[in-house]
Amino acid sequence: MVELSEWLRSKNIIPLIAEDCASVLGAGNYSAIPKEDFASQSDCLIVLGGDGTLLNAARLPCADGVPILAVNLGSLGFLTEVALDELYPALTEIVSGNFQLDERMMLQATLRKENEKKIEARNVALNDAVINKEPFARMVSLETYIDGEHVATYRSDGLIVATPSGSTAYSLSAGGPIVHPNLSAFILTPICPHTLTVRPHIVSAESRISIVVRSVHSDIMLTIDGQEAFELCPNSVIEIEKASETVKLIRSRRTSYYEVLKTKLKWEGAF
Repeated sequence: MVELSEWLRSKNIIPLIAEDCASVLGAGNYSAIPKEDFASQSDCLIVLGGDGTLLNAARLPCADGVPILAVNLGSLGFLTEVALDELYPALTEIVSGNFQLDERMMLQATLRKENEKKIEARNVALNDAVINKEPFARMVSLETYIDGEHVATYRSDGLIVATPSGSTAYSLSAGGPIVHPNLSAFILTPICPHTLTVRPHIVSAESRISIVVRSVHSDIMLTIDGQEAFELCPNSVIEIEKASETVKLIRSRRTSYYEVLKTKLKWEGAF
């Protein structure tokens, strides 16, 4: 971080860092500001870490519209596709204005009680909204509607509603399809469904998805991008739609989307 700060200073760029990170890193040649003000005062966000770090940054207040350079320091990194050795070449291009943006859709999840208008929670997610049961809880029953039409009542361990960006995350592990991130769609992936004919399916991102919890027990959670969790109870309603916010990722010039897939999923020579 010290080296990066010095590099930015040499280019007459003021490096900012969130106060919670500064408290861990200690003193440095950067300005520490409150996390909630971080994105609004930045022209570009540099994220050093794995996909979880990026998901956290993407949900910062006012992050919509701010370009993000996501540098992978983790083990997998579908979203943080820029390698560490690309950091300074990528920054040089950003400073000169010579870079490409990859705009990703987000979803908005709203939680309320059935037949009530009061909103208990409303959050945006880049990857997914997940409804699942606690480890020792019984199977859950999730009555699901798309644009007001009943589609299915999933009896399963849970349900994942993912964006195309999230199609290579939890949804993929649960048997969901890989969807190109430039598409505008939702992927509904049931987790260990009781009925074998129940399969993941894709719907338009212009659709409005409503999920009603019909289980009588309360050991059920709604998780947003793996970052925030909310306890659900019988007759809780989760409404999911396309968010007005988007995430703008600065693309790596060295690798394409399909090269990332081949590398991360070890497709090369697998067939």
